[in-house]
Amino acid sequence: MYEQLLGGLSLVLMPENLLWAALGVTIGIILGSIPGLTDNMGIVLLLPFTFYLSPIAGIALLMGLSKGGNFGGSIPAILFNIPGTPQAMVTCIDGYPLTQQGKSGKALKQALYSSALADACSDLLLIFLAAPVAIIALKIGPPEYTSIIVFSLVVISVATSAYPLRGAVAVILGLLLGTVGTDPVFGTPRLTFGLIELSDGFHIMPMVVGMLAFSEVLIQLEQEFISRRERKSAGKETAEVAMVSGQDDPENHKLSWPEFKSTLPAIFRSTGIGSAVGIIPGIGTTVGSYLSYIMAKQWSKTPEKFGKGALEGVAAAEAGNNAVNGPNLIPLVTLGIPGNLAAALIMGAFMMKGLVPGPMFMQTNGEMLYALFIVLFLSNLFTLGIGYFFIRHARNVTAIPKSYLFSGIIVFSVIGSYVSYASIFDVYAMLAFAVLGWALTKFKINLPSVIVAFFLGPMLETKLRQSLSISGNDVSVFFTKPISLGFLILTVVAVVFLLKRRKTLVA
Repeated sequence: MYEQLLGGLSLVLMPENLLWAALGVTIGIILGSIPGLTDNMGIVLLLPFTFYLSPIAGIALLMGLSKGGNFGGSIPAILFNIPGTPQAMVTCIDGYPLTQQGKSGKALKQALYSSALADACSDLLLIFLAAPVAIIALKIGPPEYTSIIVFSLVVISVATSAYPLRGAVAVILGLLLGTVGTDPVFGTPRLTFGLIELSDGFHIMPMVVGMLAFSEVLIQLEQEFISRRERKSAGKETAEVAMVSGQDDPENHKLSWPEFKSTLPAIFRSTGIGSAVGIIPGIGTTVGSYLSYIMAKQWSKTPEKFGKGALEGVAAAEAGNNAVNGPNLIPLVTLGIPGNLAAALIMGAFMMKGLVPGPMFMQTNGEMLYALFIVLFLSNLFTLGIGYFFIRHARNVTAIPKSYLFSGIIVFSVIGSYVSYASIFDVYAMLAFAVLGWALTKFKINLPSVIVAFFLGPMLETKLRQSLSISGNDVSVFFTKPISLGFLILTVVAVVFLLKRRKTLVA
């Protein structure tokens, strides 16, 4: 292994490879920071161009783009409460309140450092644990998937709200929305109401943008209307102010070492959670980010600050999100199974170069594989440097007055909803989700919980039905598989622990 690692290092340290990796990171950050233009779109667009590059340079470009896009999504999430990528929606929970407090620079730096550190640690896991961990990942089948998703949903429903009933409502609503579309087994339409546009169900981007971004515009407009009516009744008039106060104070944008040091436990804990999620194909960065956030809140000494601008919350969300990246390639390079859409697209780049990922890949192309692993690790340094340049200038836009700012949010919400599938129906869906998000906020229902449950719902249904089909409708299949049983037991333990901890905190 170490001989291959040294050989891979000699292949990587060429200006051409580093330049393409840096370019990929730059493009990824730009695309990730524009809602609706995800890193996956960038990979699709640039995939044909890699045909003219060397294998390492071409794949380095795509891997760098994926890393940059993962961080880039946090920029609009923090500044405008609009996640640039679906997984960045968890970053909104504490990132946007920090912006409202005039601390956007602090939040952006926390997101950047957490992303780069967690990404680097997960890449080290990829380098040294790829082969042995792949053996465990191979044992994950439909029953295990089902239990893992059940664990995630139950923990989300219990941990994300002070009232578990509200958390359960959020999860059930998300699962219900996820059933809209075509039945995955029988191919019959469900809850489509005769609309052909709903045959594939609701798309994730209009839902995310509508619930998290446009609904915030509606809330702010409502508050402004109430405020003006109160001022009018009191005979007072005040000039419009900027969105945040204290925005020009440089001290509010500095992230001190003690502040960052206090978030390190959350970062490393989230790195472990995100890495574990990344090893399992198909689970994805959104789940890694949300589970990391939940665990950070439960283990925090100040859980009451979460949702109000906690740096720990930003650190956990970004670390859990980015830690998925490296381990997500483990099933790809060792088993030939892409862990997510980005990995599937990168697999296409491998095959364009005549490289076929799979069990024999590490033996036949060891040096090249480790060269790509090293490129992944070095891309984190590019993310750190290029990302720091971006956030220095991006945070200045939060000084824009409300009228201009929310007008821009409306425009980007419409564009972001439309461009994913070039469908005007998605714009109407976004507006509907905006109204739903506004209403759910009134009832204090956690919006990210609804979105995560919506994201996991179709996967849960598919894996559950596959499991029952394999076992002949025998539910004991979930209790006879060791990994599946382990997660079900872990679900019960987690619920008991979380409920007891909540009672302790309340007391």
